Amino acid sequence: MARHGRAKHDSYLERMKLLQEEARHDGYTLNFASEIDFRQFIESAPNMRRGNLVLMDNGNLRAIWKDERGTHLGLQFLGGRMVQYVIFKQREQGPRISRVTGRDTLEGIEQQIGAFELHSLVYV
Repeated sequence: MARHGRAKHDSYLERMKLLQEEARHDGYTLNFASEIDFRQFIESAPNMRRGNLVLMDNGNLRAIWKDERGTHLGLQFLGGRMVQYVIFKQREQGPRISRVTGRDTLEGIEQQIGAFELHSLVYV
């Protein structure tokens, strides 16, 4: 794994440990199936930018990428290679933001990223 990819991976591991400790104090735990899917997702692309990682009350991991124009990608890793996504995409013309939500497979999320032209948001 490239140096950048290893540093990102390690920082996610540290963040997950912190989230697990905080969750225990609040009475819930990390969903192991969600963690597996998240790890597979980040390991699939070493050139991925580091997103903000949070632990949902239901135990699922959620990664979020945002930019200054209002573009937003939120991925909740459900387990079973399924992901719930939220996309806010600033259109090139006009002040309107397109908002889309749904569920897809880990492989399908890559297609969603391409369809909404989010590569510059998610990848270096």
